[in-house]
Amino acid sequence: MDLGEQGILLPAPLRVFDCSANEVISFKFVRSEKDLENDEIDFAPEFTHQIFGENERIFGYKDLAIDIYCLSSSLNFYLNIEFAEKINPKKYQQFKADDIVQALNEWLPSTTTTNLDQFLSKLKTEQEYGTFGEQILTYELKGEKSTSYLIHRVNENFCDDQKFLEWYTRLETFLVFFIDAASRIDKEDRNWIIYLLYQKYQNENSQTCYAPIGYITVYLYYAYPDKKRPRISQVLILPPYQRKGHGRRLLTAIYNDLRKDSRVQDITAEDPSDEFVALRDLVSLELCHKYLPDLFSKEPMLKTPRLTKEMVVKAQDVCKLTRQETRRVHEMCFLQAINKSDDEQMKRFRLLVKQRLFEPLQFDKRRRLQLADPALEALATDPEKRKKYLATQYEYVIEHYQNIIRAFNKYQDRI
Repeated sequence: MDLGEQGILLPAPLRVFDCSANEVISFKFVRSEKDLENDEIDFAPEFTHQIFGENERIFGYKDLAIDIYCLSSSLNFYLNIEFAEKINPKKYQQFKADDIVQALNEWLPSTTTTNLDQFLSKLKTEQEYGTFGEQILTYELKGEKSTSYLIHRVNENFCDDQKFLEWYTRLETFLVFFIDAASRIDKEDRNWIIYLLYQKYQNENSQTCYAPIGYITVYLYYAYPDKKRPRISQVLILPPYQRKGHGRRLLTAIYNDLRKDSRVQDITAEDPSDEFVALRDLVSLELCHKYLPDLFSKEPMLKTPRLTKEMVVKAQDVCKLTRQETRRVHEMCFLQAINKSDDEQMKRFRLLVKQRLFEPLQFDKRRRLQLADPALEALATDPEKRKKYLATQYEYVIEHYQNIIRAFNKYQDRI
């Protein structure tokens, strides 16, 4: 049975008025009027719970369709809502239709129009929206013709640029639909840096245009006594451009940009998703192989299979990795180096991983601190539960590492 947002099991006659918000909302980037007829470039949101509630459902409309179009460069929006029937509260006194426009207006820009002609009229000025910030990298993807990509850094003084602020506020619209528990940054806080990823393209009039296809925000925290500790906050590659290596390129560019700054201690991440953990592991692995081969390549790894202080110090100094991330890279490099058919070598790898996994479960006798999580507390005191937990976590880790190594090898083959 469908569950309405009111928390009531809907009677059968009302179920036609209930729908999944994620299924009825459709996004489309528009570069020409022809794109309006191209259903292949439509994409759906991943999250709508911050707009339509925890169940991500909309009630009160039959055959509902919500189209949100966006001009690729200026990020001007058009909203169109269509439905076959709206519920009649006089007939069903207990129920009334959700206010879709009011809910969406919390995130859609105030400049959003419901007039299609007015929206399309802005196409002729798309080429006026150039890039913001300082260019730090350009690249092309193999197999793509006449298309290039640019990565720009917008420094902390962006809060003084009104045009950028208005444009960036429109870009932030996508956060709530594609990042769980999303929130906008404080644009008056000068500790933010924004890295923008653009696609350079030619419009129908052969004019050069730039479409933002992703971005990452970084907050500069202070680290005692005179260091900075950048924390990666929001990471978004827009759906039409995912699974093509753009996230890897963007994150690598950020690490390479920040590691040039001697005041940067290391780079952290705020509440990382599983997808970001995988991306960061891949980038960290590549950085250590590229800049610290004397420590992380096969020969030195087999010679010194344990994590050394030199590895931790140099990975932080050269690649700006945290100690915990260096430890993960060390485990991946060791797995790369060993013979997977050698039981003794695999045992050493397994012990490395399980030792790291076990550390958070230990009771701190010196400071008499209990573990904060009761579930972990039980693992710390019950050997059988702990053994089962570590075995399960180890299987997850080795599968994760194998996926990262496969991705690493794939990208190495393209060089």
